[in-house]
Amino acid sequence: EMITYYAHRAAEYERVYGIPRWQDDLEQIRAWIRSVFAGRRVFEVACGTGYWTRHAAERALAVHATDVNDDTLALARAKTYAAPVAFQRRDAYLPATGPARFDGGLAALWLSHVDLARLDGFVRAFHSHLEPGAVVFMFDERVAAEREQRTPASRTDAAGNRYEMRRLESGAQFEIVKNAFDRASLERAIGPHATSLVYRELDYFWTLDYAVT
Repeated sequence: EMITYYAHRAAEYERVYGIPRWQDDLEQIRAWIRSVFAGRRVFEVACGTGYWTRHAAERALAVHATDVNDDTLALARAKTYAAPVAFQRRDAYLPATGPARFDGGLAALWLSHVDLARLDGFVRAFHSHLEPGAVVFMFDERVAAEREQRTPASRTDAAGNRYEMRRLESGAQFEIVKNAFDRASLERAIGPHATSLVYRELDYFWTLDYAVT
């Protein structure tokens, strides 16, 4: 259902980046992305419409951006980028079929949608594209009390996944996975596969950067 939701939402997705309360946080995140990936070959998972791909490409050597949705990829391909960007339709849970060839990894607003029962599998698949020592930057929304009031959970399943109802402009409704992470849960998930973890909390987002072991 989540794949279908993002296919239908593709044309209106980037409007969220105009939310006034997010602006200070987003400016910091954009600056960090430009800094972290300067001069690097970046593998991006779940690139969506290419909004964050464009910011990574501002200073990256090149970006390989992947997503499972043809609809969002079509919008991403239509953008102009400052560095070479290759797009690929790819499931985020599938490991690389060849040797790792990237020294940077980006996961923007993706981890909250990962099935907790498959979280370790996703991390391993993501890292399979990255060379040892590659730098990763990921970030997502904080599911704090203020957000919970605006968008409460619709349910929680046996694996601990938190769900939310989403409505599109067409009126169509979807239930999607939207999990909450904090420092402790990120360290449990990522720590066994990484070093030099740096966790930050902004007003509405968390960020994590680290090096792949």
